Amino acid sequence: MNRRYRALRYRALGSLLMIGVLAVAVWVFLNPGLLEGKSRNPSLNKAAVNADTPYIVLGMGCFWGAEKRMQALAGVLDVEAGYAGGDLVQPSYQTLHDTEAAIQEGKAITNHAEVVKVYYDPKQTSLEQVLIQFWENHNPAQGNRQGNDIGSNYRSAIFYRTDEERHWAEQTRAIYQNNLAAAGIALPITTEIAPLKNYTSAESYHQDYLEKNPLGYCGLGGTGIAYADPNKPMQGGHAQSAQLAANPGGTGQSWQTIALNSQEQLIVFESVDCGYCKQFDKDVLSVWHNPLPIVATYLTAPPKGWTLNQALFATPTMVLFQKQHEVARYTGYQGAQPFWQWLSEATAK
Repeated sequence: MNRRYRALRYRALGSLLMIGVLAVAVWVFLNPGLLEGKSRNPSLNKAAVNADTPYIVLGMGCFWGAEKRMQALAGVLDVEAGYAGGDLVQPSYQTLHDTEAAIQEGKAITNHAEVVKVYYDPKQTSLEQVLIQFWENHNPAQGNRQGNDIGSNYRSAIFYRTDEERHWAEQTRAIYQNNLAAAGIALPITTEIAPLKNYTSAESYHQDYLEKNPLGYCGLGGTGIAYADPNKPMQGGHAQSAQLAANPGGTGQSWQTIALNSQEQLIVFESVDCGYCKQFDKDVLSVWHNPLPIVATYLTAPPKGWTLNQALFATPTMVLFQKQHEVARYTGYQGAQPFWQWLSEATAK
């Protein structure tokens, strides 16, 4: 009898597993927007990269999101995930984490940063534009971290090979520091600017990670402050921001043009090419009838005077504000029902 019972149980488990697989397949088929991981930038052309193609190596935190962000820039030919700036000659993903653990235990060693090697066509874009994209698409004032990714392997960095690259790195840093200060952000930029050393391409499974895994981590990029060179007033603000080839809606938003309710407001922080964001917009925003005011934005920081309890680190993130202060948040999207349940509980408090 025990044998028969076990057989029936295994058969039932097998049936449930098959039903689960079929359910996931049907859900993905009905929600193709979640699989739009491939970049739409027509400039990308790995075959055009040769020994003379210029490139710059940049650290922006987790290289999955950094790769996606830099691939969106018009004029970029290819982006490769890798490691650079550390003492080990042949680093790997595992050695980065082992080295970081050793540093925490007091060992005197410099760890590599997760980086992206950005190849670009100087006839289509410039190093300055590549660096503008860099400054605007991560937070360069967080030291050894980006959002919830903590450690020197996630530090902001520009690794140069020539004096010209160093010049542009330092000049654009100074301009962006002034941009942050003008926006009321007093934190100093902590980006490491150093000669390139010990660069190693990352393992193959890290290359084009979000293209192969479109449901992967969607990191927020940037401080929400546009790069603006005061010496180029006709190109200032968002108009001067690096032109994105894969941004259908544009990110030139400003809180000054968005109506908000200071007493109670739900803000949905999204990012370009985030499958979960598109699904949330389809399932929830398109049928929104709740009296609670809601707004979705690509901006990566709340309006001036509105406060968060902790930094934003992924998209979509829904933040409920009351009297301009965060009182609840919901990060990620796993369907409309869990979101509505959260909202009901958050507004009932």
